[in-house]
Amino acid sequence: MFYSENNVFYKNNSIDKLLLSFSFLCCLFYNSIAWSDVSDITISDVTTRAFSVIWVSDEPVNNASIRIYIDSEGTDNITSSVAISTVSSSNALALGIVKIDVTGLENFTAYYIETITEGDLATIISPPDTDPLIQVITAIETTRSDVDNNPIVNDLIKEAIYDPNGIDVPPAGLLVLNVPEISQYPISAFIEESTEAEPLVIAEAIVDLNNLFDKTSSSSAILSAGEKLEIKKFRGLLCDIDNQVLSQIRRVPEHEETPVITELESPGACFSQADFNCDSRVSLEDLGTFAAQFGLEQPDCRLNPDLDFNDDGRVGLFDLGALSPLFGTSEE
Repeated sequence: MFYSENNVFYKNNSIDKLLLSFSFLCCLFYNSIAWSDVSDITISDVTTRAFSVIWVSDEPVNNASIRIYIDSEGTDNITSSVAISTVSSSNALALGIVKIDVTGLENFTAYYIETITEGDLATIISPPDTDPLIQVITAIETTRSDVDNNPIVNDLIKEAIYDPNGIDVPPAGLLVLNVPEISQYPISAFIEESTEAEPLVIAEAIVDLNNLFDKTSSSSAILSAGEKLEIKKFRGLLCDIDNQVLSQIRRVPEHEETPVITELESPGACFSQADFNCDSRVSLEDLGTFAAQFGLEQPDCRLNPDLDFNDDGRVGLFDLGALSPLFGTSEE
């Protein structure tokens, strides 16, 4: 009887331990679901007196703000002495897309920032205390002519952002564009949003390449046709946080008119549709990019439509057949 009682006690004790462990795991799982996060923090639209901060959240944003310091340790807070405004519309914030403008700054000065994102699940301060603050350095000067006294004239770039299904116009979307060989910071703009009175078929964002500054001279950038152009499309909670941003490569377009004036242009194409990284050749790197996308179809947010040669909403055998004869070709 004594053994039996001890045995019963042992079994009950094991059940208690099992239930406790299960409860602990449930708590961990719940906390992992409930915890919010932000990513893709980007400094953009840097001028002599201003800059913007962009980021995305994995839940709708109720309120977003930033703190600004003039020291890397974050002890000298100057937030109250500059002008800060939230550019994101309510639609954008509902999709977790944040853009904040900062003006009233000094030229060629280093500033340090942290972001604060408030959602229903959590308030996130980024970067965390263990990481350095985010640095931005304003430009030296805005110039209108080059060393030969020729006017600096870059184009406006328009680009559409669609829902991941490739058809519908999203409630909001943010275009971020950079010329990495020239500029340290990108420029950005939201798409035009639909209204009930004026539904849109194409939602385009327009950015001005004249607002890029040279990363070497820190003055207005002079762009040549053919420079590699990085395009990032922030789609927010239409996608999971790992795939919110669609990245594509294009080229700075050629000017189409003489005399040269600022024009509204679409991004220039790479030399071949199969030159996904725009390095003027179709190589193993492009083939690897294609292989990683093979079998994906809309509305999968991982799909890059650049790899869908026949625009049927998937990367399949037809696209592989179209790529095959292009493999190994290069721009002369």
